[in-house]
Amino acid sequence: MPTTERNGSAVQQAVDLVRDRIRQGEWGPGHRLVETELTTQLGVSRGPLREALGRLEAEGLMTIEPYRGAMVRRMSRADAESLYQVRELLEGLSARLAADRVASDASARRRLVSEIKALERVGERGERREIMDENSRFHQLLIELGANPVAAETLARLNNQIYRYTMRNMFDQKSVARSCRQHLAVAKAVLDGDGAKAERLMRNHVRVSGQEVVKLIEALS
Repeated sequence: MPTTERNGSAVQQAVDLVRDRIRQGEWGPGHRLVETELTTQLGVSRGPLREALGRLEAEGLMTIEPYRGAMVRRMSRADAESLYQVRELLEGLSARLAADRVASDASARRRLVSEIKALERVGERGERREIMDENSRFHQLLIELGANPVAAETLARLNNQIYRYTMRNMFDQKSVARSCRQHLAVAKAVLDGDGAKAERLMRNHVRVSGQEVVKLIEALS
């Protein structure tokens, strides 16, 4: 394998591993990454690691300071409010577009019906982590069904930045149950082909989630 290809694979591997630990809340806001430890933990050399951290900085997940190294980026209240304003618009749009597609695409409809059943199952079991994972799959499905690549790409970047806060916040049982109910309401509006209602419900859901994340950021400050 050519050196450039090996380096590219190593960089992507490091990006994926570091991003996943941040998204899952293992490395919280303000966590400082020690380069010598990371090369051992991730099994990559210093060059690919530095390139990976640079990519994550561009995504808004890391802050790299001269002579101090990399740190998981803290999010301010203003950051969160701005991100959720954009997310509300784009997730609402995705729900509306998904409703239009489901009305005329049998395959899309089957996927949504399957997802509704999955949401109902995990909601009945009440396992918080399971519900959180299913909730994430639901949002991703609507984005896929909406089939707007610009919205999908933008939401992927936004969600990488906010998911670590959502993960911590959603361990509250009340929030988990409410989120599941809201998702089911959106899903049924999409299934009915009611794009206006699906967009309105999704925007309200994202707005409420954003308010909870802002509260969490303030509590952690």
